[in-house]
Amino acid sequence: MEFYEAVKTRRTVREFAEKPVPEAAVRRALAAGLAAPSNAHLKSWQFILLRDREKRDQAVVDRLKARDMSDPAAIERFLERFDQEELKRVYRRSLPRQQSMMLEAPELLLVCYRTKPLADCRTWFELNPLASAWMCIENIMLALAAEGLFGCTYTPYDASALKMFLGIPGDYEIAAVIPFGYPLEPPGRAKSEDLEARIHVDSWERRVAAGPL
Repeated sequence: MEFYEAVKTRRTVREFAEKPVPEAAVRRALAAGLAAPSNAHLKSWQFILLRDREKRDQAVVDRLKARDMSDPAAIERFLERFDQEELKRVYRRSLPRQQSMMLEAPELLLVCYRTKPLADCRTWFELNPLASAWMCIENIMLALAAEGLFGCTYTPYDASALKMFLGIPGDYEIAAVIPFGYPLEPPGRAKSEDLEARIHVDSWERRVAAGPL
């Protein structure tokens, strides 16, 4: 798939068809992740594929404590902490599928990265390992889209129990848990974004003149 087509095709998907993912496609996507830029060229990333269903159930339900929130009233109480309406709309869609998307997906990937403890980080620079891990994740998501595969990135609130369960070393953290597979239904189209409203030239006040994309 041509690069810009893959970018336009990528979508967040939380419901999957019962169709196995070819191993070769998984390997190509992870290899694309390893091709991403990294802080200090270290590429201190490791991948865990949770394929044993019993172990996955324990990891997601008991250790990660992900849950599907289906009660509309409970969802609205959860959303009271947020001010942005767009964020609320996202959570209304995602909360009812938070656990089931990870349990039902043909593949469940954990992207781990080496870092110092967050409490020891004193500057933004020290968060570079996390930033570069997300470059790796973006490459993976685009590569999956090029394969006709889709998923969702879930960032754990507290991954300590999951790390212990899976034997992840203490100097590694989990950047994202990614369920992926073939979509149950064709993904919808992305909304159009106003690029011109986001481009500034030389200062925040100056905006670039609109031009052809």
